[in-house]
Amino acid sequence: MAADLSAAEAVHTVIRLYRRLDDRDYKGIAALMAPGGIWHRQGAALSSEAEILAAMAKRSPTLVIHHLLSNLFADIGADGSAMVTGYMLVVRYDNGSPVTGAAPFSGVENIRTIRVKLTPTANGWRILNADSDPIRFAAP
Repeated sequence: MAADLSAAEAVHTVIRLYRRLDDRDYKGIAALMAPGGIWHRQGAALSSEAEILAAMAKRSPTLVIHHLLSNLFADIGADGSAMVTGYMLVVRYDNGSPVTGAAPFSGVENIRTIRVKLTPTANGWRILNADSDPIRFAAP
């Protein structure tokens, strides 16, 4: 069966990226990357599974975080690539201790625009470049 290379599936691939980040499935993130693909994250250009795993190892083990994606759409280029654009809202909590039950909620920490370029492969869409604009809104 051929891979689904629809615009909707390109959007789903981007959703998977951030869901896997929230779920701490870092090998799953690496599996979404195209060969030579780059994930621009917190000032670093992560381009291999080893780089992704090393960067993720620095995350606090007590961090509770959700990346909420909204207004996502995909444009399919003449070359067959897809560009997915949308808003990302970040909600996070970390007081250095594991959370039992619901984490305290003080609102959305920041809002930014994400832009992810994907390439079609036999296994579906893979990420060539994932980046975000500077934070547009930030909690005081």
